Amino acid sequence: MKLNCNIGDLAITVKCHCPENLGSIVRIKKSKGLIAWPKEDGLMQIWEVEVATSNGWLVYERDGMVDSYKSGPAPDAYLRRLTPPTYSLDREFADAEQLQMDFNEVDTLEDLVEVEQTDDL
Repeated sequence: MKLNCNIGDLAITVKCHCPENLGSIVRIKKSKGLIAWPKEDGLMQIWEVEVATSNGWLVYERDGMVDSYKSGPAPDAYLRRLTPPTYSLDREFADAEQLQMDFNEVDTLEDLVEVEQTDDL
């Protein structure tokens, strides 16, 4: 089974039974395992998630009661990762540090004077 999220990822809720949860930004804290989810067939990968925004809440309906929490369970199928996979960040930014060093590099005093004169224009 391919999962949408991993521990530590930021994710957005894209499906839910409580419309108040749609679009919530959460951080994946830990796996709760394969568990049956209300109104869904079979077992689903469930994550323990925490709301990543200061004014956000997760709304859960249980036994006709509605409660709001800062953290709680969420099915992987209801989430989409916002954090790029680590391996893509490694490739995308692998040369960024060297580029920044080259940009700021000044070889000689003459180069420095030349840069200062150009800045005055």
